[in-house]
Amino acid sequence: MDFESAKYLLSAPFYPRPLNIVCYHCQQAAEKAVKALIIYFGSQGGMPKMHDIAFLLNQVKNIVEDKSGLKLDNNLVAIADTLTKYGITSRYPNDEMDIDEKQAKQAIMDSKKVLIWVENVIEQVEGLR
Repeated sequence: MDFESAKYLLSAPFYPRPLNIVCYHCQQAAEKAVKALIIYFGSQGGMPKMHDIAFLLNQVKNIVEDKSGLKLDNNLVAIADTLTKYGITSRYPNDEMDIDEKQAKQAIMDSKKVLIWVENVIEQVEGLR
């Protein structure tokens, strides 16, 4: 729902557009998808209580590569770092960023890349069973 909310808010007839909130929902969608992957694989350490998507991806990196054969590439980690910033800046008003429409559209595309990667991992593992 976070991903769909981000797309809706970007296209809704609001003025000014809530671009920070669009980016926040993109971050949330990616974070929740990676946490779902952690749950899917039954991470031994439990669910990390943090919002750093790159850190979360690294938590499942080895098991993903072992079980699915899919690699965690540096581009996805860079996307995760960018999205993570949107989650932090919206929580702390002193850190709020000026986000333009181009950045919001990119956040939606980046979030979708994370969601697709997670789906591909699960499909690959399920196909191997």
